[in-house]
Amino acid sequence: MLRLSSVRVTLYILCEGGIAATGFRVWMVSVAASSFTDGNRGSGGMGDAGPGGAGRGVVTGKYFNFKPLPPPADILGNPLVVPNLPTHKLPKETFGSRMKRLLARMNLGSQSAETRLRWKLHDTIQATMASLSPAVTLVAEKRAPAPRKKLSVPVIVVRHPYHLRHVFELLPNIPDTLAAERRFIELLMTRALKRYGEQMALIKGSAFSFEHEAREYFFAGFRLEKQIKKVNNPDERFAALQAIYVNYFHGRNYYYFALLRRERLAPDNKLFMLFARAVYFMARIDWNGDLLDKPNARMLPRRDDMLFFVERDKSVVTRYRTDQDFQRQVKAVLEAFPAS
Repeated sequence: MLRLSSVRVTLYILCEGGIAATGFRVWMVSVAASSFTDGNRGSGGMGDAGPGGAGRGVVTGKYFNFKPLPPPADILGNPLVVPNLPTHKLPKETFGSRMKRLLARMNLGSQSAETRLRWKLHDTIQATMASLSPAVTLVAEKRAPAPRKKLSVPVIVVRHPYHLRHVFELLPNIPDTLAAERRFIELLMTRALKRYGEQMALIKGSAFSFEHEAREYFFAGFRLEKQIKKVNNPDERFAALQAIYVNYFHGRNYYYFALLRRERLAPDNKLFMLFARAVYFMARIDWNGDLLDKPNARMLPRRDDMLFFVERDKSVVTRYRTDQDFQRQVKAVLEAFPAS
């Protein structure tokens, strides 16, 4: 009888053709492009993934980073704490809703999609408030536990608004039937962004504006975009596209933060047009870093998502009411995005 318990088999996949018969592709990639997450505006160079420039893995290569980390200079040294959490406006769960939750945990009964979304929103609210709570243990910097255990979203340490991206991404998709929860989450995010702006102003010694930061990132990405046609070397083109994407990514986020923070945007800031151009260009970048002729429709925001930004940008709304040429421009921009 053959015994294989002591046999250790190590398989190294060195090429794509080695498993072509299975119908799968295996790509072993390193983190050589991760230097773009440093957030330097206009950065075009690539750093090494580690000593010698090679990352972990059998095959060393490149990958396109679609989720850059926040700029290091904008990350707070201490966790973000919001002392004036709007607990008095917290939407209350009814006794019936709590009973349905209990039955759902025991796999009894059925719930509608709206009911499940309401539960998710309430869990998100509780976890976000615990993440921003002043009750922080100084030893491990852990947040106070949320009132309800087993939440569907984590309680985290927040040092930058990007760490709450799961909440920001959730906001545009909340239907009108859950308007109370949407208003509270938006109010909660507004308080968090205002507090973050105050902390950044103390660190930098001057007023901090998401509008200003967004404009800087958009223009840095646009300047690089105008030069992309002149770049023919594949490695240099890959690096240039990554730098453009990083700048547009941060510009998009900071524009969103400026709207939720309710900053008084300049009447002629044109941030919405820059935002629309940025997300349109970002959708043209394929998963492997190639620039497509047309944007991938699945990567484009929906038209309703774009309206979410239009309705909150007071500079766009004010000008839209009086300038007919601007009305046509906004309508043309919205029509370029897929309908829901």
